[in-house]
Amino acid sequence: MSKLDPKTSVELTAATADKHRLYEDAVQNPAAEVEFIDRVYRGEFDRLPRDLREDFCGTLNLGCAWVRERADNTVLGVDLDGPTLDWGRAHNVAPLGAAAARVTMVQDDVRNVSAPSADVIAATNFSWWGLHTREELLAYLRNCRRSLRAAGMLMLDIYGGPEAQVLQLEERECEGYTYVWDQDLFNPITHEYRCRIHFQFPDGSELNDAFAYHWRLWTVPEVRDLLSDAGFRKVEVFWEGADDQGEPDGDFQVSVEGDTSPAWIAYIVAFR
Repeated sequence: MSKLDPKTSVELTAATADKHRLYEDAVQNPAAEVEFIDRVYRGEFDRLPRDLREDFCGTLNLGCAWVRERADNTVLGVDLDGPTLDWGRAHNVAPLGAAAARVTMVQDDVRNVSAPSADVIAATNFSWWGLHTREELLAYLRNCRRSLRAAGMLMLDIYGGPEAQVLQLEERECEGYTYVWDQDLFNPITHEYRCRIHFQFPDGSELNDAFAYHWRLWTVPEVRDLLSDAGFRKVEVFWEGADDQGEPDGDFQVSVEGDTSPAWIAYIVAFR
């Protein structure tokens, strides 16, 4: 029985699986990100944030977790893809009940949205890598700064390391299916980057190219410089730690050195 379908014993297959539900299950950890936002924001401003804007929000999984966290939390989700927003409304927002009144979803380019002001803007799942040029990313970061209150924080996730530049398939077993991360193009000169997500099922069926990404593999120094150019007063990098076996432990702390792991994940946090 899959934890994604607790009321049925029917195995997941390519024909029956919901790709958005699989993505949320395999990729996202909104509870951990809500905790991270609260911890870092309170450490800087000595209070908890209330109003979140989730850019490139997709199904608004993080935003809905944010609204559930406290009775006065609000979220504005912005994304270009209408069908994905619709899925989020039906499967994530509607179950909130009365709390759904504290959710706003907008179909637009994130660079066009600057109101209402937010305490925190989060752009996660590396979605901002869809901005390929310095000019595009700088325009986005400047808009983020304009959109934040004086006590405002921007959170971007990023990954890297030598393995990020290797063409490879990485499989991970999940409950009821296999998640496959496919790095199928990397240009070392331009850092053009194409990745895909596939899902495989116990009956042998496959959901290939469930998600496809055309990104630029940005680096931490590039983004720090652009955040400074955009006017942010302070930028910190939160690097993921490791357990006794050297495996990522999900604990992100400020670092000025990082490490030379073959693959790593970090958050870049900028304060207005």
